[in-house]
Amino acid sequence: MSQHLGDSGQRVLADREDASVDGPRGAGPEDHGSSPPDDLAAAGSDGGGTAGSDDATLRAIDALSGALAELRRDTQLLEDRLRDLRRRRSEGGAWRDILGDEEPPGAMQVVSRMLACLAKASGTLRKELVDSLRREGASIPAIAKLFGVTHQRISNLLRRAPE
Repeated sequence: MSQHLGDSGQRVLADREDASVDGPRGAGPEDHGSSPPDDLAAAGSDGGGTAGSDDATLRAIDALSGALAELRRDTQLLEDRLRDLRRRRSEGGAWRDILGDEEPPGAMQVVSRMLACLAKASGTLRKELVDSLRREGASIPAIAKLFGVTHQRISNLLRRAPE
């Protein structure tokens, strides 16, 4: 994706012209107004977000960073477990015995834990970023383009309760 969230302030201003599809900041699915509120127009290219509205997004960024650190530790553990699985299988062991003898958490438990960790942290960040961009006046199609997903996915994220 060649667009960066860092230029979203400028992009938000351009996207306001497309707002007839989605309506202004805070518009629900049934509200399809075409012009941004005056406070958005006066906010300038910085998006007009407040520090308070960014706190949840910054916390989500920190949580994703923490999840990545946890994933690094689990990656090493998983690599060790996979080497052991490969060695034991090449020695002729049966999968039931090999997997049954693993110390907890087993290889597949580590994989599940890693996927769940990343899904939770990335999902929370995605939700917070979508909410922040919408508050800044970005249209749903513009946000969808930034995230590389459909506008329906963004609409679903907007309806989802915060975590």
